[in-house]
Amino acid sequence: MDRANLKKDLSIIFFLMRFVALWPYNFDRHLPVWLQHARLSLVLNVLYYLFWQFICLHIAIFHIITVLNSLDNFNDLFLVMVSTIIYCLMLLINANFRLYYRKNLVLIEILKHQFKQRSAAGLTYVKFESSRRYFSRLFKIWISTCVLGTLHWAIFPILQREKVLPLQCWYPIDVHRSPLYELAFLGQVLGQLQVGLVYGMTGALLMMYIFIVCGQFDILCCSLSNVYYTAMINSGGNRFKLCAIQALLENTLRDPSEHFVKEVFMEELSKAPRTTAKKLAPVSEKHQYLDYLQEELATALDECVDHHCMLINFCRLLEECFHPFILLKLGQMLSLLCLLSYMATNSLSVMKLTNIGEYFVLTMAELFSFCYLGETLRNQSVKISNALLSSTWYKCGAQFRQRVMLILKASQKPLKLSALKLYHLDFETYRSVLTAAFSYYTILKKLQGGSRHAN
Repeated sequence: MDRANLKKDLSIIFFLMRFVALWPYNFDRHLPVWLQHARLSLVLNVLYYLFWQFICLHIAIFHIITVLNSLDNFNDLFLVMVSTIIYCLMLLINANFRLYYRKNLVLIEILKHQFKQRSAAGLTYVKFESSRRYFSRLFKIWISTCVLGTLHWAIFPILQREKVLPLQCWYPIDVHRSPLYELAFLGQVLGQLQVGLVYGMTGALLMMYIFIVCGQFDILCCSLSNVYYTAMINSGGNRFKLCAIQALLENTLRDPSEHFVKEVFMEELSKAPRTTAKKLAPVSEKHQYLDYLQEELATALDECVDHHCMLINFCRLLEECFHPFILLKLGQMLSLLCLLSYMATNSLSVMKLTNIGEYFVLTMAELFSFCYLGETLRNQSVKISNALLSSTWYKCGAQFRQRVMLILKASQKPLKLSALKLYHLDFETYRSVLTAAFSYYTILKKLQGGSRHAN
Protein backbone atom coordinates (compact mmCIF):
# COMPACT_ATOMS: atom_id res chain seq x y z
CA MET A 1 0.00 0.00 0.00
CA ASP A 2 2.87 2.40 0.83
CA ARG A 3 4.46 2.00 -2.60
CA ALA A 4 1.06 2.34 -4.29
CA ASN A 5 0.46 5.68 -2.54
CA LEU A 6 3.95 6.84 -3.49
CA LYS A 7 3.36 5.83 -7.10
CA LYS A 8 0.12 7.83 -7.11
CA ASP A 9 1.86 10.95 -5.76
CA LEU A 10 4.67 10.62 -8.29
CA SER A 11 2.22 10.22 -11.16
CA ILE A 12 0.67 13.60 -10.25
CA ILE A 13 4.10 15.20 -10.10
CA PHE A 14 5.11 13.67 -13.45
CA PHE A 15 1.89 14.87 -15.09
CA LEU A 16 2.28 18.47 -13.91
CA MET A 17 5.99 18.59 -14.76
CA ARG A 18 5.28 17.35 -18.28
CA PHE A 19 2.23 19.58 -18.69
CA VAL A 20 4.46 22.70 -18.63
CA ALA A 21 7.27 20.93 -20.56
CA LEU A 22 9.69 20.75 -17.61
CA TRP A 23 10.15 17.09 -18.48
CA PRO A 24 9.67 15.41 -21.87
CA TYR A 25 6.59 13.33 -22.55
CA ASN A 26 6.58 9.92 -24.26
CA PHE A 27 4.11 10.34 -27.12
CA ASP A 28 5.00 6.90 -28.51
CA ARG A 29 2.44 5.22 -26.26
CA HIS A 30 -0.31 7.02 -28.20
CA LEU A 31 1.15 6.56 -31.69
CA PRO A 32 1.01 3.61 -34.12
CA VAL A 33 4.22 1.62 -34.63
CA TRP A 34 5.04 3.08 -38.04
CA LEU A 35 5.00 6.61 -36.60
CA GLN A 36 7.16 5.57 -33.66
CA HIS A 37 9.96 4.63 -36.05
CA ALA A 38 9.66 8.09 -37.63
CA ARG A 39 10.70 9.66 -34.27
CA LEU A 40 7.48 11.65 -34.21
CA SER A 41 7.53 11.63 -30.40
CA LEU A 42 10.78 13.62 -30.42
CA VAL A 43 9.32 16.15 -32.88
CA LEU A 44 6.15 16.58 -30.80
CA ASN A 45 8.22 17.03 -27.64
CA VAL A 46 10.32 19.75 -29.27
CA LEU A 47 7.24 21.55 -30.58
CA TYR A 48 5.47 21.36 -27.23
CA TYR A 49 8.60 22.62 -25.44
CA LEU A 50 8.95 25.50 -27.91
CA PHE A 51 5.28 26.41 -27.41
CA TRP A 52 5.72 26.93 -23.66
CA GLN A 53 9.08 28.63 -24.18
CA PHE A 54 7.43 31.03 -26.62
CA ILE A 55 4.73 31.85 -24.05
CA CYS A 56 7.42 32.71 -21.50
CA LEU A 57 9.88 34.33 -23.92
CA HIS A 58 7.51 36.77 -25.58
CA ILE A 59 6.24 38.03 -22.19
CA ALA A 60 9.83 38.37 -20.93
CA ILE A 61 10.92 40.32 -24.03
CA PHE A 62 7.93 42.68 -23.87
CA HIS A 63 8.65 43.29 -20.18
CA ILE A 64 12.31 44.06 -20.87
CA ILE A 65 11.26 46.65 -23.48
CA THR A 66 8.79 48.10 -20.98
CA VAL A 67 11.57 48.42 -18.39
CA LEU A 68 13.79 50.25 -20.90
CA ASN A 69 10.92 52.62 -21.69
CA SER A 70 10.27 53.32 -17.98
CA LEU A 71 13.78 54.24 -16.85
CA ASP A 72 12.64 57.78 -16.03
CA ASN A 73 9.78 56.60 -13.77
CA PHE A 74 10.76 54.78 -10.56
CA ASN A 75 7.32 53.42 -9.69
CA ASP A 76 6.48 52.07 -13.13
CA LEU A 77 10.01 50.69 -13.51
CA PHE A 78 9.94 48.52 -10.40
CA LEU A 79 6.39 47.34 -10.95
CA VAL A 80 7.42 45.84 -14.28
CA MET A 81 10.82 44.57 -13.05
CA VAL A 82 9.15 42.04 -10.73
CA SER A 83 7.43 40.28 -13.63
CA THR A 84 10.56 40.67 -15.79
CA ILE A 85 12.73 38.85 -13.24
CA ILE A 86 10.12 36.12 -12.80
CA TYR A 87 9.79 35.36 -16.52
CA CYS A 88 13.51 35.65 -17.34
CA LEU A 89 14.50 33.26 -14.55
CA MET A 90 11.72 30.88 -15.55
CA LEU A 91 13.43 30.38 -18.91
CA LEU A 92 16.65 29.37 -17.13
CA ILE A 93 14.86 27.11 -14.65
CA ASN A 94 12.97 25.36 -17.45
CA ALA A 95 16.20 24.75 -19.38
CA ASN A 96 17.92 23.52 -16.18
CA PHE A 97 15.26 20.91 -15.47
CA ARG A 98 15.34 19.65 -19.05
CA LEU A 99 19.13 19.35 -18.73
CA TYR A 100 18.97 17.37 -15.47
CA TYR A 101 15.99 15.24 -16.44
CA ARG A 102 17.97 11.96 -16.52
CA LYS A 103 19.46 12.54 -13.09
CA ASN A 104 16.02 13.27 -11.71
CA LEU A 105 14.88 9.90 -13.06
CA VAL A 106 17.77 8.25 -11.21
CA LEU A 107 16.70 9.99 -7.99
CA ILE A 108 13.11 8.83 -8.51
CA GLU A 109 14.22 5.21 -9.11
CA ILE A 110 16.29 5.23 -5.90
CA LEU A 111 13.35 6.71 -4.01
CA LYS A 112 10.94 4.07 -5.32
CA HIS A 113 13.11 0.96 -5.06
CA GLN A 114 15.89 1.53 -2.51
CA PHE A 115 14.26 3.64 0.19
CA LYS A 116 13.11 1.51 3.12
CA GLN A 117 9.41 1.25 3.90
CA ARG A 118 10.00 0.92 7.64
CA SER A 119 12.77 0.63 10.19
CA ALA A 120 14.20 -2.71 11.26
CA ALA A 121 12.26 -4.83 13.73
CA GLY A 122 12.69 -3.70 17.32
CA LEU A 123 10.74 -2.38 20.28
CA THR A 124 9.51 0.55 18.16
CA TYR A 125 9.49 1.31 14.45
CA VAL A 126 9.05 4.23 12.05
CA LYS A 127 7.25 4.02 8.68
CA PHE A 128 8.00 5.57 5.29
CA GLU A 129 4.27 6.22 4.88
CA SER A 130 4.39 8.91 7.58
CA SER A 131 6.81 11.18 5.71
CA ARG A 132 5.07 10.46 2.38
CA ARG A 133 1.67 11.40 3.82
CA TYR A 134 2.93 14.64 5.34
CA PHE A 135 4.59 15.65 2.09
CA SER A 136 1.44 14.81 0.12
CA ARG A 137 -0.53 17.29 2.22
CA LEU A 138 2.17 19.94 1.90
CA PHE A 139 2.35 19.39 -1.87
CA LYS A 140 -1.38 19.95 -2.39
CA ILE A 141 -1.39 23.12 -0.30
CA TRP A 142 1.75 24.48 -1.97
CA ILE A 143 0.69 23.87 -5.58
CA SER A 144 -2.82 25.21 -4.98
CA THR A 145 -1.38 28.37 -3.39
CA CYS A 146 1.12 28.94 -6.22
CA VAL A 147 -1.43 28.46 -9.01
CA LEU A 148 -4.19 30.50 -7.36
CA GLY A 149 -1.72 33.20 -6.36
CA THR A 150 -0.74 33.76 -10.00
CA LEU A 151 -3.88 32.91 -11.96
CA HIS A 152 -6.19 35.21 -10.01
CA TRP A 153 -4.59 38.15 -11.82
CA ALA A 154 -6.71 37.19 -14.82
CA ILE A 155 -9.91 37.64 -12.81
CA PHE A 156 -9.62 41.41 -12.27
CA PRO A 157 -9.98 42.46 -15.95
CA ILE A 158 -13.03 40.20 -16.23
CA LEU A 159 -14.60 41.69 -13.09
CA GLN A 160 -13.87 45.23 -14.27
CA ARG A 161 -15.37 44.44 -17.69
CA GLU A 162 -12.66 46.46 -19.35
CA LYS A 163 -10.12 45.52 -21.98
CA VAL A 164 -7.21 45.59 -19.55
CA LEU A 165 -4.49 42.94 -19.59
CA PRO A 166 -3.43 41.23 -16.35
CA LEU A 167 0.20 42.27 -16.96
CA GLN A 168 0.78 45.84 -18.12
CA CYS A 169 3.63 45.76 -20.62
CA TRP A 170 4.61 47.05 -24.06
CA TYR A 171 3.16 45.38 -27.18
CA PRO A 172 4.14 46.10 -30.79
CA ILE A 173 0.44 46.11 -31.77
CA ASP A 174 -2.75 47.63 -30.45
CA VAL A 175 -3.95 44.89 -28.10
CA HIS A 176 -7.13 46.74 -27.13
CA ARG A 177 -8.87 45.70 -30.37
CA SER A 178 -10.48 42.31 -30.92
CA PRO A 179 -9.30 39.63 -31.57
CA LEU A 180 -5.79 40.86 -30.64
CA TYR A 181 -6.91 41.60 -27.09
CA GLU A 182 -8.29 38.08 -26.64
CA LEU A 183 -5.07 36.52 -28.00
CA ALA A 184 -2.87 38.69 -25.76
CA PHE A 185 -5.12 37.95 -22.77
CA LEU A 186 -4.92 34.20 -23.43
CA GLY A 187 -1.13 34.39 -23.79
CA GLN A 188 -0.79 36.18 -20.45
CA VAL A 189 -3.15 33.75 -18.69
CA LEU A 190 -1.07 30.82 -19.99
CA GLY A 191 2.05 32.67 -18.89
CA GLN A 192 0.68 33.12 -15.37
CA LEU A 193 -0.35 29.46 -15.26
CA GLN A 194 3.18 28.58 -16.35
CA VAL A 195 4.65 30.75 -13.58
CA GLY A 196 2.52 29.05 -10.93
CA LEU A 197 3.25 25.51 -12.13
CA VAL A 198 6.95 25.93 -12.98
CA TYR A 199 7.92 27.65 -9.75
CA GLY A 200 5.50 25.53 -7.74
CA MET A 201 6.53 22.16 -9.20
CA THR A 202 10.29 22.76 -9.17
CA GLY A 203 10.13 23.86 -5.56
CA ALA A 204 7.81 21.00 -4.64
CA LEU A 205 10.11 18.43 -6.26
CA LEU A 206 13.09 19.60 -4.21
CA MET A 207 10.93 19.70 -1.07
CA MET A 208 9.77 16.13 -1.76
CA TYR A 209 13.32 14.82 -2.02
CA ILE A 210 14.46 16.55 1.18
CA PHE A 211 11.31 15.73 3.14
CA ILE A 212 11.42 12.02 2.31
CA VAL A 213 15.19 11.77 2.90
CA CYS A 214 14.63 13.27 6.36
CA GLY A 215 12.03 10.55 6.93
CA GLN A 216 14.60 7.95 5.83
CA PHE A 217 17.04 9.27 8.43
CA ASP A 218 14.27 8.77 11.00
CA ILE A 219 14.04 5.16 9.85
CA LEU A 220 17.82 4.73 10.05
CA CYS A 221 18.05 6.28 13.52
CA CYS A 222 15.22 4.09 14.79
CA SER A 223 16.94 0.99 13.37
CA LEU A 224 20.24 1.96 15.02
CA SER A 225 18.73 2.66 18.43
CA ASN A 226 16.92 -0.72 18.25
CA VAL A 227 19.83 -2.68 16.76
CA TYR A 228 20.34 -4.88 19.84
CA TYR A 229 16.64 -5.73 20.00
CA THR A 230 16.65 -6.39 16.25
CA ALA A 231 19.35 -9.00 16.83
CA MET A 232 17.29 -10.56 19.64
CA ILE A 233 14.24 -10.78 17.34
CA ASN A 234 16.29 -12.27 14.49
CA SER A 235 17.68 -14.93 16.83
CA GLY A 236 14.14 -16.26 17.28
CA GLY A 237 14.22 -16.26 21.09
CA ASN A 238 14.03 -13.80 23.99
CA ARG A 239 10.38 -13.05 23.30
CA PHE A 240 9.36 -12.79 27.00
CA LYS A 241 12.36 -10.60 27.76
CA LEU A 242 11.52 -8.33 24.81
CA CYS A 243 7.88 -8.07 25.91
CA ALA A 244 8.96 -7.02 29.40
CA ILE A 245 11.34 -4.35 28.04
CA GLN A 246 8.67 -3.11 25.64
CA ALA A 247 6.12 -2.84 28.47
CA LEU A 248 8.52 -0.64 30.44
CA LEU A 249 9.17 1.47 27.34
CA GLU A 250 5.46 1.87 26.65
CA ASN A 251 4.82 3.02 30.22
CA THR A 252 7.55 5.66 30.07
CA LEU A 253 6.62 6.28 26.37
CA ARG A 254 9.19 6.96 23.69
CA ASP A 255 9.88 10.56 22.74
CA PRO A 256 8.62 11.28 19.20
CA SER A 257 10.45 14.63 19.24
CA GLU A 258 13.62 12.69 18.49
CA HIS A 259 12.29 12.22 14.95
CA PHE A 260 11.53 14.67 12.15
CA VAL A 261 8.21 12.94 11.43
CA LYS A 262 6.78 12.53 14.90
CA GLU A 263 5.11 9.14 14.42
CA VAL A 264 6.60 6.19 16.29
CA PHE A 265 4.78 2.85 16.59
CA MET A 266 5.14 0.02 19.07
CA GLU A 267 6.29 -3.20 17.42
CA GLU A 268 3.95 -6.18 17.47
CA LEU A 269 6.64 -8.69 18.46
CA SER A 270 4.74 -11.78 17.34
CA LYS A 271 4.57 -10.41 13.78
CA ALA A 272 7.90 -8.58 13.67
CA PRO A 273 9.85 -9.15 10.39
CA ARG A 274 13.03 -11.20 10.72
CA THR A 275 16.30 -11.28 8.81
CA THR A 276 18.48 -14.37 8.52
CA ALA A 277 21.87 -13.80 10.15
CA LYS A 278 24.93 -14.27 7.96
CA LYS A 279 27.95 -16.30 8.93
CA LEU A 280 30.96 -14.28 10.09
CA ALA A 281 34.61 -15.06 9.54
CA PRO A 282 36.44 -16.23 12.69
CA VAL A 283 38.39 -13.61 14.63
CA SER A 284 41.44 -13.78 16.86
CA GLU A 285 41.10 -14.67 20.55
CA LYS A 286 41.65 -11.11 21.77
CA HIS A 287 38.52 -10.03 19.88
CA GLN A 288 36.35 -12.88 21.12
CA TYR A 289 34.41 -11.05 23.84
CA LEU A 290 30.69 -10.44 24.29
CA ASP A 291 30.01 -12.99 21.56
CA TYR A 292 26.28 -13.28 22.41
CA LEU A 293 24.19 -12.61 19.26
CA GLN A 294 27.38 -11.67 17.44
CA GLU A 295 26.21 -12.77 13.98
CA GLU A 296 22.74 -11.27 14.41
CA LEU A 297 24.19 -7.95 15.60
CA ALA A 298 26.64 -7.74 12.71
CA THR A 299 23.87 -8.53 10.21
CA ALA A 300 21.52 -5.90 11.66
CA LEU A 301 24.24 -3.24 11.69
CA ASP A 302 25.41 -4.08 8.16
CA GLU A 303 21.90 -3.28 6.90
CA CYS A 304 22.11 0.10 8.64
CA VAL A 305 25.53 0.77 7.09
CA ASP A 306 24.18 -0.02 3.61
CA HIS A 307 21.15 2.21 4.23
CA HIS A 308 23.37 5.06 5.41
CA CYS A 309 25.68 4.80 2.39
CA MET A 310 22.67 4.84 0.07
CA LEU A 311 21.32 8.02 1.71
CA ILE A 312 24.71 9.74 1.44
CA ASN A 313 24.97 8.90 -2.26
CA PHE A 314 21.38 10.06 -2.81
CA CYS A 315 22.06 13.44 -1.18
CA ARG A 316 25.23 13.92 -3.22
CA LEU A 317 23.33 13.22 -6.43
CA LEU A 318 20.54 15.53 -5.22
CA GLU A 319 22.98 18.40 -4.73
CA GLU A 320 24.60 17.73 -8.10
CA CYS A 321 21.18 17.88 -9.74
CA PHE A 322 19.79 20.94 -7.94
CA HIS A 323 22.73 23.25 -7.19
CA PRO A 324 22.10 25.52 -10.26
CA PHE A 325 18.40 25.67 -9.41
CA ILE A 326 19.12 26.61 -5.78
CA LEU A 327 21.40 29.45 -6.91
CA LEU A 328 18.76 30.76 -9.32
CA LYS A 329 16.05 30.57 -6.64
CA LEU A 330 18.13 32.38 -4.01
CA GLY A 331 18.91 35.15 -6.52
CA GLN A 332 15.26 35.40 -7.52
CA MET A 333 13.97 35.53 -3.95
CA LEU A 334 16.58 38.13 -2.95
CA SER A 335 15.68 40.45 -5.85
CA LEU A 336 11.92 39.96 -5.41
CA LEU A 337 11.96 40.66 -1.67
CA CYS A 338 13.92 43.85 -2.31
CA LEU A 339 11.64 45.10 -5.11
CA LEU A 340 8.39 44.07 -3.42
CA SER A 341 9.43 45.80 -0.18
CA TYR A 342 10.25 48.94 -2.12
CA MET A 343 6.90 48.97 -3.97
CA ALA A 344 4.89 48.24 -0.83
CA THR A 345 6.16 51.46 0.75
CA ASN A 346 4.95 53.58 -2.19
CA SER A 347 1.42 54.87 -2.77
CA LEU A 348 -0.33 52.25 -4.92
CA SER A 349 -3.88 51.11 -5.52
CA VAL A 350 -5.48 48.49 -3.27
CA MET A 351 -5.41 45.90 -6.06
CA LYS A 352 -1.69 46.36 -6.69
CA LEU A 353 -0.90 46.29 -2.98
CA THR A 354 -2.87 43.04 -2.67
CA ASN A 355 -0.91 41.46 -5.52
CA ILE A 356 2.38 42.65 -4.06
CA GLY A 357 1.41 41.22 -0.67
CA GLU A 358 0.59 37.84 -2.20
CA TYR A 359 3.91 37.67 -4.06
CA PHE A 360 5.73 38.73 -0.89
CA VAL A 361 4.09 36.03 1.23
CA LEU A 362 4.76 33.34 -1.41
CA THR A 363 8.40 34.38 -1.73
CA MET A 364 8.95 34.43 2.04
CA ALA A 365 7.21 31.06 2.43
CA GLU A 366 9.32 29.48 -0.31
CA LEU A 367 12.57 30.88 1.08
CA PHE A 368 11.74 29.69 4.60
CA SER A 369 10.66 26.24 3.36
CA PHE A 370 13.88 25.67 1.42
CA CYS A 371 16.13 26.88 4.25
CA TYR A 372 14.15 25.02 6.91
CA LEU A 373 14.30 21.70 5.05
CA GLY A 374 18.00 22.21 4.26
CA GLU A 375 18.70 22.87 7.95
CA THR A 376 16.62 19.84 8.91
CA LEU A 377 18.53 17.61 6.48
CA ARG A 378 21.79 18.75 8.04
CA ASN A 379 20.51 18.04 11.57
CA GLN A 380 19.11 14.66 10.56
CA SER A 381 22.42 13.55 9.06
CA VAL A 382 24.34 14.18 12.29
CA LYS A 383 21.82 12.40 14.54
CA ILE A 384 23.28 9.02 13.56
CA SER A 385 25.93 9.02 16.29
CA ASN A 386 23.33 9.90 18.96
CA ALA A 387 21.12 7.03 17.77
CA LEU A 388 24.04 4.60 18.11
CA LEU A 389 24.87 5.86 21.57
CA SER A 390 21.25 5.40 22.65
CA SER A 391 21.45 1.70 21.73
CA THR A 392 22.91 -0.92 24.06
CA TRP A 393 26.26 -0.89 22.23
CA TYR A 394 28.14 -1.76 25.42
CA LYS A 395 26.62 -5.26 25.31
CA CYS A 396 27.95 -5.92 21.80
CA GLY A 397 31.16 -7.62 20.76
CA ALA A 398 34.20 -6.65 18.70
CA GLN A 399 32.76 -7.23 15.24
CA PHE A 400 29.80 -4.97 16.02
CA ARG A 401 32.07 -2.21 17.32
CA GLN A 402 34.26 -2.37 14.22
CA ARG A 403 31.18 -1.77 12.07
CA VAL A 404 30.08 1.08 14.33
CA MET A 405 33.22 2.97 13.32
CA LEU A 406 32.07 2.96 9.68
CA ILE A 407 28.82 4.78 10.53
CA LEU A 408 30.44 7.17 13.03
CA LYS A 409 33.08 8.19 10.51
CA ALA A 410 30.51 8.73 7.74
CA SER A 411 28.23 10.80 10.02
CA GLN A 412 30.93 13.23 11.16
CA LYS A 413 30.46 15.41 8.07
CA PRO A 414 26.88 16.78 7.91
CA LEU A 415 25.00 16.56 4.62
CA LYS A 416 24.20 19.93 3.10
CA LEU A 417 22.57 21.21 -0.06
CA SER A 418 24.44 24.12 -1.61
CA ALA A 419 24.21 26.54 -4.51
CA LEU A 420 27.42 25.94 -6.51
CA LYS A 421 29.18 25.36 -3.15
CA LEU A 422 28.74 29.08 -2.42
CA TYR A 423 25.61 29.12 -0.24
CA HIS A 424 24.05 26.37 1.81
CA LEU A 425 20.36 25.89 2.43
CA ASP A 426 20.16 26.66 6.14
CA PHE A 427 18.95 29.33 8.53
CA GLU A 428 22.17 31.30 8.12
CA THR A 429 21.41 31.70 4.41
CA TYR A 430 17.83 32.67 5.31
CA ARG A 431 19.15 35.45 7.53
CA SER A 432 21.68 36.53 4.91
CA VAL A 433 19.06 36.79 2.14
CA LEU A 434 16.73 38.87 4.30
CA THR A 435 19.60 41.14 5.41
CA ALA A 436 20.79 41.65 1.83
CA ALA A 437 17.23 42.34 0.60
CA PHE A 438 16.75 45.00 3.29
CA SER A 439 20.13 46.55 2.46
CA TYR A 440 19.28 46.83 -1.25
CA TYR A 441 15.82 48.17 -0.35
CA THR A 442 17.49 50.93 1.71
CA ILE A 443 19.73 51.83 -1.23
CA LEU A 444 16.71 52.08 -3.55
CA LYS A 445 14.88 54.37 -1.12
CA LYS A 446 17.93 56.63 -0.92
CA LEU A 447 18.16 56.72 -4.71
CA GLN A 448 14.50 57.62 -4.91
CA GLY A 449 14.97 60.36 -2.33
CA GLY A 450 17.97 61.74 -4.21
CA SER A 451 16.04 61.70 -7.49
CA ARG A 452 13.14 63.67 -5.96
CA HIS A 453 15.52 66.16 -4.37
CA ALA A 454 17.27 66.71 -7.72
CA ASN A 455 13.93 67.33 -9.42
